[in-house]
Amino acid sequence: MMTHVFFIIFLFAVGACIGSFLNVVAYRVPAGISLLYPPSRCPDCLTPLAWFDNLPVIGWILLRGKCRYCHKPISPRYPLVEFATGFLYVMYYVLFFIYHAGPAQSVHQAEIDGGWFVGQLHSLIDDWPIYALYMVLISALLAASLIDAELFIIPVGIPWTVAIIGVTGHALIDRPGLPGALVSGPVWLALGGGAAIGLILSIVLLQLKIFPISFPEGDLLEVERKELHQQAEQAAREGTDAPEIPPEYTGAQVRHELRKEMLFLMPPLFFAAGFAGLCVWVPATRHIWQNVAAITWFNALISSVLGALVGGFTVWLTRVLGSYVMGREAMGLGDVHLMLAVGAILGGGASVLTFFFAPFFGLVLALYMFAVHRRRQLPYGPYLSLAAAFVMLFYFPLAAYFQPGLLNLVTMARDMLHGT
Repeated sequence: MMTHVFFIIFLFAVGACIGSFLNVVAYRVPAGISLLYPPSRCPDCLTPLAWFDNLPVIGWILLRGKCRYCHKPISPRYPLVEFATGFLYVMYYVLFFIYHAGPAQSVHQAEIDGGWFVGQLHSLIDDWPIYALYMVLISALLAASLIDAELFIIPVGIPWTVAIIGVTGHALIDRPGLPGALVSGPVWLALGGGAAIGLILSIVLLQLKIFPISFPEGDLLEVERKELHQQAEQAAREGTDAPEIPPEYTGAQVRHELRKEMLFLMPPLFFAAGFAGLCVWVPATRHIWQNVAAITWFNALISSVLGALVGGFTVWLTRVLGSYVMGREAMGLGDVHLMLAVGAILGGGASVLTFFFAPFFGLVLALYMFAVHRRRQLPYGPYLSLAAAFVMLFYFPLAAYFQPGLLNLVTMARDMLHGT
């Protein structure tokens, strides 16, 4: 018990410090300001802050919510984010290491071992790498949600940084039997490897301008356009400069732009199917690939890449199909990047569940805002983040519940392919 108390206090302090950094990220990244320079300062009088004024939560309390120099109010969002981050770090520690929710061995391995408590996390001393990896994701989701809720954008640097950390981290720490490890069979691994090659090719062709970029003049979700119109009306009343509102695409123009995105998706899909086919139906390739897939670090790396691609593709496919049917942009590309990060750390299965649970969190938040008479719409990023935080804890029981039905679908598809 004393060990748990020590770790709880320590992790709350670490989380609060991370929360202070997330405040900096949420403020500076959208504004294009360096995270390192200039040092922390008052946004009103620009006076650099002393280290003791920057103490998470405590500094704001000691200053009574005002700048020491100009006495202008400091937003309570700063200590709230710091406290929330510390609380999340502690909550996940308690649920992971005391109640044994969260990362586990594979569904199949858990059934062999006799239940979820056998193959789950037990000690922060032994299992800190996977805990740290998950907390990187939680921190990024919080920062992205703060930015998205306020500005309706998700800076791509945040999810891509997390995706790189996730791929690298899994390659370094994953091993057989590790709870939360991403280990795939040879066929799934072939799909991931082929899709990664196709994605690199698409990016190169896009950079060479062989593939056209979609929405070159920019496009806005309906809620973003409404927000800009409200800002323009307010600017007109106050006599200030109004924000520039990009021209609205017609339904035909939206579908034309989406065909460009479909073209971008073709190489990943083609290479994934082609490479998987080689590894399944060509004996020589299958034998070589099975030996390569047995290399733990390589398997973990490609499995993390596969998870990222599954997460991103799930949202991207919904964006393309939904936008094509409705004739207007259904989801932003920022959500695609966000799910890329989720999949890189949690895996493909967890990212798919995250996407399907997100609407339920949107409904809960909508009911809350209706109850408190706040009608402001929110982008989809915060819903995806809440769903990912939930799936992070309960993925394996959920996977065990849905696994029989999914296996039946796979069996039916295989029988149809073989004509039986």
